[in-house]
Amino acid sequence: MLGEMYSSEEITSHLKNPDFPYYIIWDDENAAGFVGFEFNYEKDTTKLHRIYLLAETRGKGIGKAALDLVKNQVKKFGNKRIILNVNKTNPAKKIYESQGFRVYDDGVFDIGNGFVMDDFLMEFLF
Repeated sequence: MLGEMYSSEEITSHLKNPDFPYYIIWDDENAAGFVGFEFNYEKDTTKLHRIYLLAETRGKGIGKAALDLVKNQVKKFGNKRIILNVNKTNPAKKIYESQGFRVYDDGVFDIGNGFVMDDFLMEFLF
């Protein structure tokens, strides 16, 4: 599953798409993680597909800064909504909520090879 979602071919196809930017997130001079999102995933909507930060960055405000970066880019692009999926057991849900995201639905998604994702669907509205 991870091999398909994070294969070099998959990431390369995203990087070639001007509506699917990736950003490296920095902690001083060290890479701390990355975000990847897709403008116009739905009408007037950007989907935050990936946000990954190193565990040691917790409590430094880097997650908030990463979400602020996404919000600023989406606003600049002109979309009115950001959506994301977060696993129901992922503690990051509280961070998203503290930054203005709200749960609007939930779902169980078959992602192949016997794997499923049991997620909350969250949104941020401008």
